[in-house]
Amino acid sequence: MFNMNVLGVASAAALSLAAIFGPGAASAAPVTITATAPSWSNVVGGTNIDFDTSGSGNNTVTQVFWGQPASFFGDQSGLGFNPSNPPAAVVQTDTVFQLGTLIHYNEPINGGTAASSARLNLSTTIAGAVPTTQMFSYQFLIDETPNQTPCAYPGGSPCADRITFANLTTSSAFMIGGVPYTIELLGFSSNGGNTINSFFNSNEGGSNSIGLYGRITAPTPVPEPATFALLGAGLLGFAAARRRRQN
Repeated sequence: MFNMNVLGVASAAALSLAAIFGPGAASAAPVTITATAPSWSNVVGGTNIDFDTSGSGNNTVTQVFWGQPASFFGDQSGLGFNPSNPPAAVVQTDTVFQLGTLIHYNEPINGGTAASSARLNLSTTIAGAVPTTQMFSYQFLIDETPNQTPCAYPGGSPCADRITFANLTTSSAFMIGGVPYTIELLGFSSNGGNTINSFFNSNEGGSNSIGLYGRITAPTPVPEPATFALLGAGLLGFAAARRRRQN
């Protein structure tokens, strides 16, 4: 027959382990993003700045344009963004996901009329977040290169432009159920997030699209010191009881 004192101490140790490693410790949960409303602001440089929206429903693209077209019938250059949500999406923590599609309208414009930077603001509705609507902002750097060789970046005809970020480590925090989550902007991808790049080379003379990807993280729960003390006491008591029984 097993000694009841030993059983009691073992049970206490098991409960201590459950407190640390059980379901209650894993407080982070998947995040549900129901909608994202983009806007552009803080355009640096450039002339003839103009904001517009095209499309409808899930294909609505929010745009900013700049520059003086190089020809009478030419178009301005600019950026557009089409968010992935709606429809609503459940995002697992520590998993790469697509925020939306970035579009660069790369048209020939006169020198000195290009913008060098623009800010994308994402007003995002997150289920359970406090407040429900969160604002995330990312500053894009725009390098509209001269259309002459040698080209600064490969590809394009005659030369590609490049879109990057002011700070790729940019992240924003929000709370759900008392747990702090962070959304990190990772970069650009043209293959569904399998390969992430910190830049987007855009060919001259048309509209070029690429996915914009991020990741949501949550801190790993750290047991409180009192919990460790309870576990230690339980294990020590369990070992002592076993020795007494063996003697």
